[in-house]
Amino acid sequence: MAPDHGATTPLGNFMASESLQPSVDDEDEDEVADAMPPVLGEPLTLPNIDSRERALPIRPGDLTRLLMAQPDLTDDEREKLGKLGPLLGAIFHSDFYERLRVLKELYAPLDPDSDYVRLTGHTRARTQESDEEFLAPFEATLERANYRPLDLAIIQQAVAAPNEMGLTYVPNFGQFEHLRIYARGYTQISRVFRSAKTRFRKRTMLLDAYQRLVIALKFREGVDFGPFIRSDVIYLRMFKDVPHVDMEMHLPEQGTKVKMRWIDKAQIASPVVMGLPTLAIKLLGLSLASLGNPMLLAPLMAVPVSAGMNSFFGFHRAKHKHLSSMIRNLYYLTLANNGSVLTRLVDSAEEEEYKETLLAYFFLWRRLNEPDVWTMEKLDSHVEDFLKGLSGVEINFEIADALGKLFRLGLARRDVHGKLHAATVDQALHALDRHWDNTFRYAGPERNR
Repeated sequence: MAPDHGATTPLGNFMASESLQPSVDDEDEDEVADAMPPVLGEPLTLPNIDSRERALPIRPGDLTRLLMAQPDLTDDEREKLGKLGPLLGAIFHSDFYERLRVLKELYAPLDPDSDYVRLTGHTRARTQESDEEFLAPFEATLERANYRPLDLAIIQQAVAAPNEMGLTYVPNFGQFEHLRIYARGYTQISRVFRSAKTRFRKRTMLLDAYQRLVIALKFREGVDFGPFIRSDVIYLRMFKDVPHVDMEMHLPEQGTKVKMRWIDKAQIASPVVMGLPTLAIKLLGLSLASLGNPMLLAPLMAVPVSAGMNSFFGFHRAKHKHLSSMIRNLYYLTLANNGSVLTRLVDSAEEEEYKETLLAYFFLWRRLNEPDVWTMEKLDSHVEDFLKGLSGVEINFEIADALGKLFRLGLARRDVHGKLHAATVDQALHALDRHWDNTFRYAGPERNR
């Protein structure tokens, strides 16, 4: 189920009700689905959502090799650039190792998976401030990794929208003390469905989805959901390829519940209601002697009652099928849980910082001797065009953040007129070497002699 970048697609108007539809054999699913073109929706518009990518969809190693392979580089420049990349990466790795250490320390009293013994007087205790002490740097790291928060109103809209099985969930977020959801990357994924519009045949639909989703939640104190759920910890989850309308699949079942729509209730009740006039007519045609025999009434009631019960259990079959689909999908789409989310997140943030810095420096450096000195806006536009040409993805390059890192590391400067100037590659290597030396400087007695 490979994702394909593209325009987003709303599914709020998708009202298929599989619970009341004829079945299709599973072995025919792929054949039928492939025979019909994918269903496309209209462009999705969500408030506060910029569909342009912020994360750079290129591996750091691939990007480094690509820049070193540029044909206008001399052998000497290529050799020096090959030394600059690892040194730059080592500096960021050191910075983010410290960030990871701090996050793990702050998360320790909130980790539901902790298996360490407590050392009296030395183990960090959980306090009333522990939640925010952890969540503040956690959210800052998410931002460094180019994640953006999703407003709870957007999440509630996604949960309340009918899914491809026609099931409608009702959000119940009052069970949570904290519920924070962050997304990165927008894509489309394919799912197979069936509805009356496709004459109950399987058909592929392209769903608007988030490439990466991180959830941090904590249950309210006093809420009792059984022995496996605690209200004194923060649960962290990281998923991939999450459809917007399947948001309920990635939240605890206590935060959502299935709502039976009026159309489902009508389909359950209608066979009985519609059968009453027919039953009355047939009853009038019976003799008084026949009315005294209840065995004659049973066949008259069997058909409408049976149809109503079939609709009722059909609704529950769709509910259980959706649950089965959720379990199957989450097995393959879950990237990390709890403490492992921190490791994966910090690793991702480190890579983003490296790629942004290397790209900004490379293009400033290659224009070092050109008379038209670059401004921030010109550099931003050039990098975005370069990335779009490579990946085909519309990129929103974080130019201000990238320049901030260049200035901090001594790789570039901005003059009083707002023009940007890059250090030569030799100057950049010396600047990074000094920064690395200062990272582990210890001004002890031996050093001060």
